[in-house]
Amino acid sequence: MAEVKRLQGLGNVAAVQEALAQANAYKEMLEREAAAKAEAEAQHAAEEAHVGAQIGALVEAAYLVASADGRYTSSESERLVERVGALTEDKFASHQLAAMADEAQSRASEGIDARARAIAEILPDPELRRATLLVASAVAWLDGGVGQKEGLALQSLARAFGFSIDELHKIMSKAHG
Repeated sequence: MAEVKRLQGLGNVAAVQEALAQANAYKEMLEREAAAKAEAEAQHAAEEAHVGAQIGALVEAAYLVASADGRYTSSESERLVERVGALTEDKFASHQLAAMADEAQSRASEGIDARARAIAEILPDPELRRATLLVASAVAWLDGGVGQKEGLALQSLARAFGFSIDELHKIMSKAHG
């Protein structure tokens, strides 16, 4: 309302046009600011999705090892979710991690080698791969030892990640404590 009164008080056309130009510049500035904010929010959402995919890959690796023996019990599921939650400092809710494990279960029929390669594509960074093997190894140790099928699943992951068996053994010993 104050702007309308100000414009009504301007007697010459040049002054009115100048005021409108300034108003349009202000509107454009607000539009640019809104666009920049939307772009930043979209980038943040993309980064969160990327991190979520990486955590999903970590959960899938742990699931593949936990289920390698053909049994994946509800207690194994709870421990997997609990361990991954603790390792990620509870940045993901238990139900989110459980949903990731369920998604991993739905893809497991593709086979361990195919899934290991898919996980490797999601985790190109060697340190993330090492961390994923560490978590998967920790899950393998949960039932008192690493069985043959769990060991084979870990070896498949290590191969897909480009790690030697010696490197895998070092990671497994760290996971065992």
